[in-house]
Amino acid sequence: MASARDLAIPRAVTRTNSQVTTKRWTKSFTFKVAARLIGICFLGCLTGFLLFDSPYWMAAIWAALGTGALFYETVRFVNLSERKLTAFLQSIKQNDFTVTFSEDKKSDDYQLHLAFNQLNETFKSLRADKESQHQLLQIVVAHAAVPLVCFDEVNEEVYLINDAAKELFRVPILQKIDALRRVDPGLPEFLRNIRDGGKSSLKLVLGGKPVFLSVTSRHLLFMEKNLKLIALTDVSSELAARDADAWQKLLRVLTHEISNSAIPLSTLSSYAFEMVSHAEVSDRPLSSDERRDVLESLRTIDQRSQSLKSFVGNFKNVNKIPEPKVESFALKSLVHELNVLFAPELDKEEVELVIEVKEDVRIMADKSLTMQVLINLMKNAMEAMENMKHGKRIAISAERIGALMVNLHLADSGCGIPPEEMDQIFIPFYSTKKNGSGIGLSIARQIMQKQGGDLIATSTPGKGSVFTASFAQ
Repeated sequence: MASARDLAIPRAVTRTNSQVTTKRWTKSFTFKVAARLIGICFLGCLTGFLLFDSPYWMAAIWAALGTGALFYETVRFVNLSERKLTAFLQSIKQNDFTVTFSEDKKSDDYQLHLAFNQLNETFKSLRADKESQHQLLQIVVAHAAVPLVCFDEVNEEVYLINDAAKELFRVPILQKIDALRRVDPGLPEFLRNIRDGGKSSLKLVLGGKPVFLSVTSRHLLFMEKNLKLIALTDVSSELAARDADAWQKLLRVLTHEISNSAIPLSTLSSYAFEMVSHAEVSDRPLSSDERRDVLESLRTIDQRSQSLKSFVGNFKNVNKIPEPKVESFALKSLVHELNVLFAPELDKEEVELVIEVKEDVRIMADKSLTMQVLINLMKNAMEAMENMKHGKRIAISAERIGALMVNLHLADSGCGIPPEEMDQIFIPFYSTKKNGSGIGLSIARQIMQKQGGDLIATSTPGKGSVFTASFAQ
């Protein structure tokens, strides 16, 4: 089977041959025209000499006729070559590569015809390459597993939609991006407003099932058209796997915590039981040391029992998040309440609070539950900076992602979170703090997910962390 290199060589050779032939024709054409012009000049001079400086006036007439004939032949030759060149260029302009020229070696236009034919073959080869690449691209895009939609940003006509996107949106054909309102009323606006090079999350209900999508956008300039290419990746299975992994980690934490309490309780109770039983068998009272050991064991058992009781209470709190009462309200009003609530503590700890939330940003959420999320995030940010003396800063900002999403960012300048702990910070009862319960961030994420949103975190150790609460609209 011929390789790509083997296939490319004949085309390169064809182009080289056509260039060589074109140069040869140019030299031949120049020579033929120059020869005719020299002949015209010679016969013209000869005519003048015979007419004025010799008695052979009849020869002068024949020389004049020869000059006229050669002049006519030169004009005819140039015009014919020009007409052939014009016809060749017109055929190329109209993508007509069926025109061929006679390659008679005895003809004066042999080199010209040969150059035309070889250029014709080169253009046909380039056109075939272009069509093959276009067909290959269409096949690749059509059968790509990732749903792709490309539309004109000016008139919003859909330039391309592949089979995966048609299957995702359950549409056989899509001409205008606005037609996606049938899938979700806010979907066209979301696709219009997504930033170039940006990546956003999107939740849709398709066929009665929620589908979580990761959406990326790229701007393209093609044939003087401003196109936007949208790629949508279904991450529902990844989220389900993440949830299953979180439950497995939760079970490990529960097992560890209960074991830490149950094993000492069992050991101490067995020790006290054996001590009392041994005294009864010996029919003697407990000594002062034995009574002290029994009391110490009972005190430790009581403390561990209280700790286990508190742990169970926290577990109940994690599983008793009320159903959200969703309403529309201005996000800035909630952030203002948060500022008033934490103002004394912020002043005491010398923490700078920067708020960048516009008045017109509204969200659909449960106000009291969302306030609880913000309180947990503020406490978490304050604790991340408690060992710092200077440069304590918390920034709260909001951005609208299309018509379907609002992101609220809370960033601190604290110590950051190590990479190995990032995937565990939302697990219930996992805490890196000495006296932390490990349920604050877990409850905050559950509240956001119950409202149809999410809570994610990014962090750079030594520079701080950013928690982003996403509100679906």
